[in-house]
Amino acid sequence: MHTPVGPDAKRDGSAVGARPTIRDVARLARVSTSTVSAVLNGTKFVRAALRDRVEEAVASLGYRPNLIARALHGKRTRTLACLVPSLTNPFFSQMAAAVDEAAHEAGYSVLVGAVQGDPDRVAAYVDRLLAIGVDGALVSLEWNILHSELIPRLLAHSVPVVGVGGGVAIPEIDCLLHDDQAAGEIAGRYLLGLGHRQIAFLGNVESRATELRYTGLSTALRAAGIDIDPALKVEVPGYQEDDGMRALGVLMARNVSFTAVVAVNDIFALGTLNALETQGLTVPAHVSLVGFGDTISSYTRPKLTTLAYPKRDLGIQGARRLLARVVGDYEGPTAAWRLPVSLVVRESTRVPWEVRQP
Repeated sequence: MHTPVGPDAKRDGSAVGARPTIRDVARLARVSTSTVSAVLNGTKFVRAALRDRVEEAVASLGYRPNLIARALHGKRTRTLACLVPSLTNPFFSQMAAAVDEAAHEAGYSVLVGAVQGDPDRVAAYVDRLLAIGVDGALVSLEWNILHSELIPRLLAHSVPVVGVGGGVAIPEIDCLLHDDQAAGEIAGRYLLGLGHRQIAFLGNVESRATELRYTGLSTALRAAGIDIDPALKVEVPGYQEDDGMRALGVLMARNVSFTAVVAVNDIFALGTLNALETQGLTVPAHVSLVGFGDTISSYTRPKLTTLAYPKRDLGIQGARRLLARVVGDYEGPTAAWRLPVSLVVRESTRVPWEVRQP
């Protein structure tokens, strides 16, 4: 083997500026490459004296394993993936931060991607994750992921997957869910208790969250003996503030009466709030407003009444469950858990005007 000499050689024999290899570590520690591998991966017993020499050589050279090469040889890359619909929605960014926190504690890195409701992006992410060799994937159970080949393809390549969020479990994987239907029913019962009877719902097309939250709201209305008016339900593409404004515009164009609006998430509710103001309607004096997620709800004016979802718990518990599958600590059947939601009452809701009249 050629050993670098001259001005481009270091004392340990490796080239200046070159990324140190496992062979460089073995040469400096005066051991075989298999011994270095055993120390780094913990695959077999190594005497303390040899282990100390390897660890000192690793520190001296600043050696870092080539994760891609390790993946090609069937070893873990200590990298997880976290796929969410959007990173501009604080719910998903906060959940992803919790995933990263739990992964970091276990010595893993996290690649975070936003699919943005685009099937092509979902397909592209599958290819990239398999090429990188991620050890596992935590995915948000949103429409475009559920109706894609992402989960089946990852499982086919023996990549563990855990689903988080949403209200419906996927039997093939572990799932941590929040009860969207119960959340919608809680919102409905609360508004009915204030005296509201004409309650609009603004949501997204092809959205399981929209479907389940509206089902819960409808359940509460029917239990109170109120007929469901389909004109009070609006669905538009997109999940952002502008989409909430557009949904409110569609509702206003229908010329139907309403005293309260339930928006599918807090960002949607912010757009609704701004759109109502442009129409000369004040929240909550003229219209009460409820969101979901408890993300930006304490920063809006007025502060938003919302259904709080355990986003941190979803991220932490989801990552830990995934890591248990990755390292083989748990190999039993898949399971689903539902985390509780809670109503947080703030300033955007009140008794409707006609009920307040003497």
